[in-house]
Amino acid sequence: MSKANGKIPLKQPSARIRPSMKKDVIQARDFNAYKIPFACEDCSHFASETTTCTLGFNTANHLRANSLHSYELSGKIAQCRFLEID
Repeated sequence: MSKANGKIPLKQPSARIRPSMKKDVIQARDFNAYKIPFACEDCSHFASETTTCTLGFNTANHLRANSLHSYELSGKIAQCRFLEID
């Protein structure tokens, strides 16, 4: 208890930064054996001339180069839930 006002001080919220995007684990044998569509470049909603999503989503974490880099580091890929294949 605080001696000054007799109240118990509230616990401060954690300043820890948590990832806002869920990344899926993909087994290495599956990643190497199958052609898994996972990047914006594989999607029908991707405008390649402007590297943007026609649905308005941020493409930064889903571009092939960024996804492969993430997979090499952690074995996980951030897959877009709106990926549409022709």
